[in-house]
Amino acid sequence: MAKTPAAAELLKLVKKLQDERASHVKAIEAIDLTFKQLGIETDAATPAAPAKKRRGRPAGSGKKAKASKAKVTKAKTTKKKTSKRTRKSFSVSGDESVLAFVAANPGCTTAQVNEHWTTEGRAGKADNALGKLVKEGKVTRKNIKGQRGSTYKAK
Repeated sequence: MAKTPAAAELLKLVKKLQDERASHVKAIEAIDLTFKQLGIETDAATPAAPAKKRRGRPAGSGKKAKASKAKVTKAKTTKKKTSKRTRKSFSVSGDESVLAFVAANPGCTTAQVNEHWTTEGRAGKADNALGKLVKEGKVTRKNIKGQRGSTYKAK
């Protein structure tokens, strides 16, 4: 079998790498022996470096995972959900109440109107009602200089 110069060179390289590997194996055995003498345990198969954190959304956070979790929790709970807030009804509408308060107290501020609103037992604030009355032209608004809020007068 005739050997080409390239094949001969390749065989030399393989032999050199095998020798280097053998010397590394001997060095590892010496290290393991030293660890054993010191009472340090080593794993034969050293764990690889921890996997890098994935970019993007975490696994299991998609629609399918949420749907399956919802089915499980729905099966576990048998209670009916109750709403947190109930809708109240008043004899006077919110707009009429605000308009009557502004007419009775010309020059009142937004804070005073909101305070009146909550003393009536209404939820939230009267800001929407005030804005609506100003748009309709039933109430005039004047900004307070250097402060937040406005003063209101009925027309």
